[in-house]
Amino acid sequence: MKTILFFLIAIFIFGIIATGFTNKANTKNIILIESVDKNVSPVTLSQSVEIISNRLKDYSSKKFEINVIPEKNQIQVVLYNNWNLKEVEKLLIQKGSMGFYETYDKKSLTELLNGDTKFYSLFNNSIDKDSATWIGKATIANVEKVNEYLKSIGIDKKCKFAWSLNSENSEMLLYALKSDKGAILNGNDVESVKFGIDKKTQQYEVKINFKPSAVQTWAEATKRNMGKVIAVIIDNDVYYAPVVMSVIDGGKCIITGNLTKAQLLYFTALGDNGELPIDFKLVK
Repeated sequence: MKTILFFLIAIFIFGIIATGFTNKANTKNIILIESVDKNVSPVTLSQSVEIISNRLKDYSSKKFEINVIPEKNQIQVVLYNNWNLKEVEKLLIQKGSMGFYETYDKKSLTELLNGDTKFYSLFNNSIDKDSATWIGKATIANVEKVNEYLKSIGIDKKCKFAWSLNSENSEMLLYALKSDKGAILNGNDVESVKFGIDKKTQQYEVKINFKPSAVQTWAEATKRNMGKVIAVIIDNDVYYAPVVMSVIDGGKCIITGNLTKAQLLYFTALGDNGELPIDFKLVK
């Protein structure tokens, strides 16, 4: 009798555990986004679905579904299993406008400011070298204060500022982009953006290949900026700011360094699939 009782209890406990695993495996999250634009055509909505779908495929191999609600200009995304919801939400609504910019270092920016160095007192750091790759460092809480000041200094025709998250200590790094002639190249000049692993170093990397029409422009830009930074931005956020070490003739750009796999996959998902034709917001 005791043997039967223990057997039944064991089955009961196993059933609870198995159900728990099954429910966890089949968990799903639903995210709903809606167009901010009033005039949305079926074509642009369809294009957006394709771009978003390709972004999710590049970011993860996990299962998802996309459903269109055309009468409301909405897109519903169903995510199965354990997706990073915070990252996915950004992937769904981020525009994805890519640009490659020449930058000012501290010395050249000071010249642009006619020698005014008060600007640098806004930051948490003192930059010892005039050739530092970034202009200033601020806490996330202090970024808005800096942005307000930037609007008042009156150099927006020649320079625009963009931030990058410093992954080492969660501070923000400010870059000064040369904007008088616009970007060196943009997303339309990119042929492909692919994630991979360097065979020698085993580091994660992203390889950017430019279209043939952009190869010469990129070679001239790298030659012109030897020892200087070219910033890679998406939607005015600096994702990568490498110092140019050699002239690149083959129309390529390789991103490596202290970046996580998730960061590079996110960049790949945005960079390889073009810009959304319409703007979206999350529907809470």
